[in-house]
Amino acid sequence: MQTRLPGERKIGWPGGSRKRFLVYSMLLLFAFFGIKLFVGTIHGPPDEELKRNVHLELVDWHIVGLWVINSPCCWVRVANYNDVPIKNITIRYKTFGYRGEPLDVGTYTLSGAQASDYVVKPRSVKNFIEQYIGLVALESDMLSVELLSVERGPSGGH
Repeated sequence: MQTRLPGERKIGWPGGSRKRFLVYSMLLLFAFFGIKLFVGTIHGPPDEELKRNVHLELVDWHIVGLWVINSPCCWVRVANYNDVPIKNITIRYKTFGYRGEPLDVGTYTLSGAQASDYVVKPRSVKNFIEQYIGLVALESDMLSVELLSVERGPSGGH
């Protein structure tokens, strides 16, 4: 039997042991951080209805770099035919060689200098210029882009 000093208190759940208290505490912490991690990483499924009413156009592009680091610099025009603003416009790009052989594939989210530059207002068109979309092979001669996803923008539309 273990003796306690006067004023010493037993730590743990009422009627339980320290080991049980530690086990329950650890389970509670793991559950809390697990739920926080799970909820924090949920972005929801892409909104296909929004995507259906968005038109993406590659206006112009060229390769920039010094034959070592090569990146397509693109001018992309986005037309939003939705009644709500959109943001986080993600595209998939593919590059091809002179004979049409596939070279590179990647994804890129269109960006701007300020937070308001990321949003396309309802029923409007926005140009995204000088978008350096990724690293590609030097032999890249052709480029194609396609719309992957969009998200609903802020309700103010700015």
